[in-house]
Amino acid sequence: MVIQRKSTLMTPDPYHTPGYCGYCPQFKYEIGRTFGSTTHDLLSRPAIAKSGCTVLAEMTASDRLGRSVETRIPLVKMRTKSWGDQKLLEQMVPGYTGYIPKGQHFFGSRYADMCRSAISDFEADQRSYADKRHEMQILTKLQSSRSGPPECTLVKQPLPLEPKSAALLPYLSPHALQHSVSPYYMSQDDPKKYFMSGYTGFVPKSRKYMGKGYPAITNIALKDHTNDEQRFTAIRTQPVIVHRSIPHPAPAPKIYPINTGLVPNYTGHIPAQKFKYGMTFGHSTKNAARNAVTEVSV
Repeated sequence: MVIQRKSTLMTPDPYHTPGYCGYCPQFKYEIGRTFGSTTHDLLSRPAIAKSGCTVLAEMTASDRLGRSVETRIPLVKMRTKSWGDQKLLEQMVPGYTGYIPKGQHFFGSRYADMCRSAISDFEADQRSYADKRHEMQILTKLQSSRSGPPECTLVKQPLPLEPKSAALLPYLSPHALQHSVSPYYMSQDDPKKYFMSGYTGFVPKSRKYMGKGYPAITNIALKDHTNDEQRFTAIRTQPVIVHRSIPHPAPAPKIYPINTGLVPNYTGHIPAQKFKYGMTFGHSTKNAARNAVTEVSV
């Protein structure tokens, strides 16, 4: 067997490649030479005390799981034969930009050899998972058999399933995690009809309530919102009655309260508010519409 020797320009073995961050004895006392030649001298010098177990090991033609090249090729060929035309074959052409499963675990060798090791490792895992799944199916059938020997249970033909009803309902497992009902759809008497403190979403009709905890405010606001929805739904479902007489227009809702002021942080328009000074927001907006008409007339 002819052994190919290295060039005389290369550092002889053993040595550490530049970038090695491990410990090398007496390295801090050596200066003036390259990293490779310095580590070669330190590793080969018998006078330096060092561990008998070196971190360097001879490279063999095997993958990270210890399989030799002869055992990797049949796995790839079996995968190609069983699955037909595949992109992941025995001889991968360098330059292929597709995904190689488990390719990130192999490096330091040629592209084709790296791909062969990764594909064989992936195929071995797939076959191992398939064997475990087959064993689990056999154990499930054995445990589910109540009468008769297990062999009869395995070859017994399954009975056809008959639907209980024409309407197909989705299956809900009792052991699966079920989502809770939204507070919007809870009944008015449900004690959980509120949002927890820290909820940052919009809660309808909650701006006018203050002085209470967040769960209590959202509970009152959600009840008001539900009542409004039910009232609007009842109005929409009522039959339309056409009168010959012209109906009077319904009074417009009052935006500006008479006996109280507006809530602070109100961002709507307030008549003549920019001409008022020296009062709180609540006192200056009390009966805002009436005060605006009086000030304009004066």
